[in-house]
Amino acid sequence: MDCPACRKPLVVVERDRIELDWCVECSGLWFDDGELELLAENTGRRLDPEDVGRDSRLSHGEKTRACPRCDQVMEKALVGRQQPVLVDRCEDHGFWLDRGELGRIVRQLSPSSGSDEAVIIRFLGETFSVADQPL
Repeated sequence: MDCPACRKPLVVVERDRIELDWCVECSGLWFDDGELELLAENTGRRLDPEDVGRDSRLSHGEKTRACPRCDQVMEKALVGRQQPVLVDRCEDHGFWLDRGELGRIVRQLSPSSGSDEAVIIRFLGETFSVADQPL
């Protein structure tokens, strides 16, 4: 599978039932359908349905990208509540997040009881270097 941003091959990284596809070149991440919710759960957060919405703006300055699974043009979606992050979404297959977008999203998710940022850093830090995926 190739990166929808730079077209380089994606590397599969697996941890705690989540199989992420990571671009070594641009540090983008592909989350198959349901994996973003599972990541939130594994890190003591919640991704509620109202945290994800379509971007209704006609002009947002970002070029369209093709889904790495089906090669169809992805829609733009807003994830988060306070400061939504504009991401690429294939309604059938998942989400593409550019470098840094995951950290911006996770900070906005509702914490479950007993969660803290250290859990998130530990979870992702063992998979990716902190420099590649800043939180």
